[in-house]
Amino acid sequence: MRQVAVWVYRALGAGAAIAIMELLARVGHQPLVRVPFVTSIVLTMAAPDSEPAQPYAVIAGHLLCCAAGFAALWCLGPGETASAVAVGLAALLMLAARATHPPAGIDAFLVAGIGLPLSWIVNPVLIGVVLLVAFSRLWVAGEHRLPKSLAARG
Repeated sequence: MRQVAVWVYRALGAGAAIAIMELLARVGHQPLVRVPFVTSIVLTMAAPDSEPAQPYAVIAGHLLCCAAGFAALWCLGPGETASAVAVGLAALLMLAARATHPPAGIDAFLVAGIGLPLSWIVNPVLIGVVLLVAFSRLWVAGEHRLPKSLAARG
């Protein structure tokens, strides 16, 4: 029973994080298709103890993937070839930095594929990823406050 309560709690956190992301995207005038955090939210909320969900991996992964995207964009111009090269380079950078966060690969794909501006690294990526890590860590810390009576039943 306790495990089910944890799953429900984490799912509620994922839903709340998505709602906050949507609100901030609207306030920041960012189209939702350019806000790359849905899969990061699911990972950090559903599997918070996994290596890819750790703050270093999440933050460094997104920033490294942006760097890979811009490198490919500047060398090849926007398009499918640049996206493919960017995602490959992003994987290499994340592995080399020991910051593998697979959902961040979308950053490289979007930057190189559609030619996003350099300012995109700050808004929405840097701001969003710091908020995501803070929210997920705080939410997961709240798991310890779930009623102990649930543990006795499970």
